[in-house]
Amino acid sequence: MGDLIQRIRTDWHFLIIAVTTAAIGLNFLAHPGLLEDHSAYAFIVNVLDDAVFSVPIVIGGGVGVILFVLGKKQFRATFLVFYQFVWMILLLAYVWRVINGYPNSTWIMALCINVMVFLVALWGEEDG
Repeated sequence: MGDLIQRIRTDWHFLIIAVTTAAIGLNFLAHPGLLEDHSAYAFIVNVLDDAVFSVPIVIGGGVGVILFVLGKKQFRATFLVFYQFVWMILLLAYVWRVINGYPNSTWIMALCINVMVFLVALWGEEDG
């Protein structure tokens, strides 16, 4: 338990990203149609909150949390790439909704998480 507490203290950034990714996937799973859009790119935006997209997000975030708790760093770079992909797609979707007249501040959260993932990948531990 002490090892887990120390890992959380020194590497909390990755844990926050993994938990946030799993939570957003669960939110999309619980609320299908959350991102409904009737614009020209409606198909792309509407797919983001369907099970096709939300289940892999939940799995990716959940596995990241489990690997963090177990202290496994072998797949950290792979998960950071996955998290960056997910949050960049969500950022683009949220910005697209703002452009199309659906004002929201969620794009700010997605932008900040994108920056956080980038900085963890850039300045994170070299062995993980």
